[in-house]
Amino acid sequence: MREWKWAIAPVLVAALAGPVHADDDTERVRAVLRDHPEILVEALRQQGPALLEIIETSARNRQREMERARFAAELAKPLKPALDVSRASIGPQDAAVTIVEYSDFLCHFCAQASETVKKLTQNHPKDVRLVFKHFATGKNDVRAALYFEAINLQDPKKAWAFLDKAFARQKDVSEKGDEALAAMAKEVGADMDRLAKDLERKDLSDRIAADVKEARDFGFTGTPIFLVNGAAVRGAVPLEALEEFVAVAKDPKAASSAKKP
Repeated sequence: MREWKWAIAPVLVAALAGPVHADDDTERVRAVLRDHPEILVEALRQQGPALLEIIETSARNRQREMERARFAAELAKPLKPALDVSRASIGPQDAAVTIVEYSDFLCHFCAQASETVKKLTQNHPKDVRLVFKHFATGKNDVRAALYFEAINLQDPKKAWAFLDKAFARQKDVSEKGDEALAAMAKEVGADMDRLAKDLERKDLSDRIAADVKEARDFGFTGTPIFLVNGAAVRGAVPLEALEEFVAVAKDPKAASSAKKP
């Protein structure tokens, strides 16, 4: 019955990857497995790693297909975040793709995502606009968000430089709070006297609270979150995945032919 052992692998993979058609060969294999389960054990012992890789690849591909379908469906009925031209942003206002990022300065994955989305905007200087919003709920991450918004009033470039420093030195922000934040603001060349006054502005604290409310109203519970033309992308996804989502958002017809991330 050695020939049945080699027939098991494709049937097992097919069974785990999707529906199996009840043809004659499949039924014969099933019958042998019922009568001789030791064959399956032996086959898995010999071919286990290869089978596992096939199964995992199949599962990943299926998940990616589901994610692409979800994204395309959300593009048809996009979420509509508030977009204020005074908000910190990178890229042209009339870009074909607008990405709204909900982030937390004390989130490790947000720090990773910040580098990824920065590369994305560099790859698409004319087609992508990034708008930075906050999903901060703790004391020091809210303070970091407030510093960012206050520095943005002075000079957006300095605000983005502050963002890079804050993400790179999350431990300092977490442990030292305003002491660390003020040091970073000084390093990027912020006017410290004006900054002290702007940190007390109610409209800035209200803006941060409004961002958090908006994210929660959309049903988001974690960070980072990206809205790509109103369709959600959750987590610190790799650059290749973001590139695909941008391509689909720019041309929804590309959804069926997009390259797998």
